[in-house]
Amino acid sequence: MEQIAMERIWEYRIKYNPGRGHAAVNSYHYFNATTAHEAYIFETEMRKHRDQHYQIISIERKCPYSNLWIDETKDAVTND
Repeated sequence: MEQIAMERIWEYRIKYNPGRGHAAVNSYHYFNATTAHEAYIFETEMRKHRDQHYQIISIERKCPYSNLWIDETKDAVTND
């Protein structure tokens, strides 16, 4: 049986806050995506659809082996 090559889907979390006056209150959105850039695209589309305005602080990928979050913010936004 021939195997089909597929990209791995990772769990990403995007840390954000509403900005000025609420900078101490951080929240998260979670996405399943193949790359950090794809998670960033999902986030921006959702933000446009809901007409929300906030600042993105970081984009992190969960490592299933160490159970830690790896910062991939630079990879996500440099491709934009």
